[in-house]
Amino acid sequence: MRLNKLLLILFTTLSFATISRAEDKAIKGFSGGMMVHSGYQFGGDNPYNLHISSPTFGIGGCAKLHFTDHFRAGFEGYFSNVGLKEKSGFQSGSHNKVFWAGALAEWFRKCDRFTPFAGAGTGGGMETSCYILAGDKHDWIPEGSAIYRKQPFFYVDPYIGTEYKVGGALRLIMKADWLLAINSEGLNRPQGPRIYFGIIFAR
Repeated sequence: MRLNKLLLILFTTLSFATISRAEDKAIKGFSGGMMVHSGYQFGGDNPYNLHISSPTFGIGGCAKLHFTDHFRAGFEGYFSNVGLKEKSGFQSGSHNKVFWAGALAEWFRKCDRFTPFAGAGTGGGMETSCYILAGDKHDWIPEGSAIYRKQPFFYVDPYIGTEYKVGGALRLIMKADWLLAINSEGLNRPQGPRIYFGIIFAR
């Protein structure tokens, strides 16, 4: 999963580099930054009747080109992790991790210091499930009962939010979404809402 984090950082850096070189007069500006998020995931689509119901935490970022006074589009990438608790039937070290990246488009409107927006992202990602049913991550004893699975997916991610202009190019951002991940078997679970907080730089 360290590779996914490195790819996420590289993705955001390259996006900023590309945008900073944009000289097309049709582009009215650009913005981008990093966000942390928290949310709650629930459900399960495994054959073992293991139901996930737990908070999730993660980090990611986006970069956007402003094409009109009310429309912008760009790229995004995020990583989110659900640590599973023993009371849910899992042992220490169990987790469900999701990485996704793709394109986004959104409508926005400037209202003094606030800029509310609504949009959607679409692209692809990977879910990594590690369920330890017996044993413990803190020892060196081979686990006799564990499940490890990776599942690629296509996603659609509707969201709403707002930015607040602090001063100059600096903005604070808050948004909420519900990632709809679709794999070969249908709608991917667990799923649930996330709330993002971060910093955006805009020109």
